[in-house]
Amino acid sequence: MIEEYKKNGYVIFDDLLPEEEYKKILDICKNSSYNKISQKRSDRYALWETPNDKFFPDSDEVYENQFWGTDEVVQTDEVKQMFDKYIKPKVLELTNNQAGKFMHQTNMYRNNAKDFLRIHYDDYMGLCGYVFYVGEYQWKYDWGGLLQMRVDDDIKTILPNKNRLVLMNHSLRMGHWVTPTNTWAKENRYTIVGFCIDKDKDLPETWTKRKDQRIDKWKY
Repeated sequence: MIEEYKKNGYVIFDDLLPEEEYKKILDICKNSSYNKISQKRSDRYALWETPNDKFFPDSDEVYENQFWGTDEVVQTDEVKQMFDKYIKPKVLELTNNQAGKFMHQTNMYRNNAKDFLRIHYDDYMGLCGYVFYVGEYQWKYDWGGLLQMRVDDDIKTILPNKNRLVLMNHSLRMGHWVTPTNTWAKENRYTIVGFCIDKDKDLPETWTKRKDQRIDKWKY
């Protein structure tokens, strides 16, 4: 697992939660209230300029995203316990116990063909990140909402399968993006996502800007 994380930049864990625990998380995600988040940043691609990659957006392009967020999900005891029991131990193992501060968010990409993330880097958000996919149905190839990553000179695609956890090595500075969730998808795309930083580092400013998040400082 550690070798794969260091080489490819991500690790996938399917069927993370037992069925009963997963159903509780699903109900919480589907019954929470979400607010629309839409961002445009004209300076990001100049900041992230990658001259050795001709496929990366030019510096004069505008970084954009659109999705929905809520702080209700990550504040629940069920989600806190899920992270502590099933996700945190894996993050600590992959980071050699370097991680000690965690930020959590919940995002929804409606099946409207309008919600997306353009390619970006998340190394400024932390050394490791996680994405936990929540849904009712088996996700299909063409439903959209695909997480895509540039790994070396290839593009890796991850389907947002229900009860799937993806841990990402942001220290490798991998470009990644999310394709729009198509209108024929049977449901919205729900994700519980988070980042972690070194236990001895100060909180990034980007962690405190959004109001739909929870921050944990863990003591060894």
